[in-house]
Amino acid sequence: APVGAPSGRPGWLVYALRDLRFEAPAGWRAAGGERRAALEAPDGRARLEVSYKDGEFADERACLAAAEAKLRERAGALERARRHPTRLGGASGHALEGDRGGWHVWAWAACDGLVQYRLFLTAATPASAEAVEAQQTLVASARIGGQA
Repeated sequence: APVGAPSGRPGWLVYALRDLRFEAPAGWRAAGGERRAALEAPDGRARLEVSYKDGEFADERACLAAAEAKLRERAGALERARRHPTRLGGASGHALEGDRGGWHVWAWAACDGLVQYRLFLTAATPASAEAVEAQQTLVASARIGGQA
């Protein structure tokens, strides 16, 4: 399972997956391995899944096209889905937000060269204050490689 390190903020840990660093609540249970991490709130009402893919893209443009396609595919299953280009952790990517069956979904796919990072955060609706803070902190704390 992924191991978080103190982030410098009480109640938060910093996790690393390849060149991606991000913060999550210290009380969330972590599982996963080298290429995939899952963190879940103790009450099971929020979950963050982080993964990466490499070796599948010819260049960064192909990586970004695949990122957009993946989120477009996921958007089809959501109500009130919104997609847009974004930057995550200093890297170019795409974002998705919407609802599905009593859950709110935030998703990002960003590319650093030939490596694509995917992050999916789901929270039971209405989302708890902790889940909303986790989403805001994830976006604010994410760093990919040497990006700022």
